[in-house]
Amino acid sequence: MGEGSAYKIAIYGSRRQEDALSLLPRLFNFLCTSGFRVFIREGFAQYLSDNSVDTYEAVPCKHIPPDVSLVISLGGDGTFLRTARWIGQREIPILGVNTGHLGFLSSCGIDGVEDMIRSICAGQIDVERRMLLEIESADLPDNIWPYALNEIAIMRDGSSSMLTVGAEINSEFLADYRGDGLIVATPTGSTAYSLSAGGPVMDPTIDCICLCPVAPHTLTLRPFVAGSDSLIKLSPQSRSGNFTLSIDDKSIVLPAGKTFTIKKAPYSVLLIRKKGSGFASILREKLFWNTNP
Repeated sequence: MGEGSAYKIAIYGSRRQEDALSLLPRLFNFLCTSGFRVFIREGFAQYLSDNSVDTYEAVPCKHIPPDVSLVISLGGDGTFLRTARWIGQREIPILGVNTGHLGFLSSCGIDGVEDMIRSICAGQIDVERRMLLEIESADLPDNIWPYALNEIAIMRDGSSSMLTVGAEINSEFLADYRGDGLIVATPTGSTAYSLSAGGPVMDPTIDCICLCPVAPHTLTLRPFVAGSDSLIKLSPQSRSGNFTLSIDDKSIVLPAGKTFTIKKAPYSVLLIRKKGSGFASILREKLFWNTNP
């Protein structure tokens, strides 16, 4: 990717940018005057307009135009997940710019975007390929995006009834998970919900699938890591008659007694990192590993 009008950049942003609003005009000015054609997701473009942010020659769009070379995600990790969903199966590299909180999926803050763009143009970046999960069932609503970058979680609904999730791997019975629910996580999601439930931290560039129970009724039911080619079948049962299915940041309540299969998705998410910025440095920075109490 080099500078010039032939290159298109699309931007997806959170509509909670109070702390970054004053810095955004400089970003749009830099991109437009550097010769890039810039497109902004419609809802975010309206938010910027409502807050009198000058976007220079950037063009609002509902869908990503053809031949876009880069997508910038402005926000936190939740915004990054929605950006990946906006891109869909096109495998366009994403530059995560953290204007939110933890920012595990971000490569820089708002003050570092210009340097990152220059590094991208010079080829001085790493592009990580992150696996996704795909969930399949005849009982899923038609409007559900069935792919997850972090995790797919089957959880009890708002009642106090314990949830039982029967799990099979490659047609072999594994266990009945009884408790609050079960998280099926990617390596990227190992530092998200799965980590808070006691799951292992995994290098996000490897391909595998982690099954992590949430508040299991049986203490011996521990997190289990399966190969990425595994076919996982889950059957939730609950006395309340319902359960909650979460696919990353989207949740719906469904009737129990259904069966779902989860497997590795046929495409990946491409995440841009600074050259030489490995996962170890992210753990030290974000999770404060090797920090004295």
